[in-house]
Amino acid sequence: MALAGCAPPAAEQAELCAILALPGVPGIDRIGDARPYADLDRRLQAEGRIYAPGLRIDPPVRSLGRCDRRARTVEMLLTNGAFAMTKGGPRQDGRPTAFGTCYFGKANAGWRLLACRINDPS
Repeated sequence: MALAGCAPPAAEQAELCAILALPGVPGIDRIGDARPYADLDRRLQAEGRIYAPGLRIDPPVRSLGRCDRRARTVEMLLTNGAFAMTKGGPRQDGRPTAFGTCYFGKANAGWRLLACRINDPS
């Protein structure tokens, strides 16, 4: 029961789950043109709310809580309420084999996928 307080409040949890239910798997999918979102990436990393799977005791990272659908590759989700991004990638033997980012925007009809990119290994 003490851990229940670590999950996001219901409305916040619903927003996170809505983003995670969309297509776009970080580190696997290349969708659209992600270049226009480079500034958004930096802005969300500097000013956005950061969420990650599991129990979090490392502020400012918050728990993603529980969602019915979440890509296994999502290592973090960052959002400012109007935009969001998921970061992560597949792993083999605990080591990342790829890493990528998917970008999402919130419109009147809800969240939508904008683009996904895979980072070039360099």
